[in-house]
Amino acid sequence: MNPTDPTEQSLLLEGWRDLGQGWLLLDMVVVLLVALALGAVIAYHPATRRRVSTLVHHEQPKAILMYSMVAAMVALIVKVLPAMAFVIFGIGGLLRFRTDTGEAKDTGRVILVTVVGLCCGLGLFVVAVPATVIGWVLIFTLDRQTAGIVRVSGVSEDAIYDAVRSYRSAIQRTGCTIIGEQTKFIRREFCFVVQAPPMLTRAVLQTQLDELPAPVRGVVELEQL
Repeated sequence: MNPTDPTEQSLLLEGWRDLGQGWLLLDMVVVLLVALALGAVIAYHPATRRRVSTLVHHEQPKAILMYSMVAAMVALIVKVLPAMAFVIFGIGGLLRFRTDTGEAKDTGRVILVTVVGLCCGLGLFVVAVPATVIGWVLIFTLDRQTAGIVRVSGVSEDAIYDAVRSYRSAIQRTGCTIIGEQTKFIRREFCFVVQAPPMLTRAVLQTQLDELPAPVRGVVELEQL
């Protein structure tokens, strides 16, 4: 290894030089942002957002946006190296069937970092760097508001109507938006799908609900909050 060898220096800098080409870097950023914008048009379609009543439906746009960005990155890679299409297909199959990544949005993050790593391995830093920055901002923006479920059980049958109203008011006082609710009278259980503001903590919400009067107070379970 000779640090003064121009050939070795060229190998080290290969891939990084493209970051110095302003127009090329701008082109990559524009491609990723346009993909996100067009994905958002579909993800936040008014016809589907009006029917949101479950936590899965509420979180679905996050996965759609992540996949639209991943697809744009894959297209950029394949455009430069067409043979990589088979590699990406194989990685996608491995992640899909052999990896437990949890929710769809978490799967999107795993695929995103996988494709970013693939770009780094291929020396496509002009794609990897802006994709990482935009991906970080996207995740921060999408996860600022947390959605979850407030499940209440153990309320007496006679008080369940009053309990639903009391819990609904208490949840709204914390600044949460109620997306949907469901009451199961036979099981004496009801739940609310809520969207919590960024600064609301689990402890504050739990305290607010624990302060309800004993006749309407039940056993509270907070899911994903």
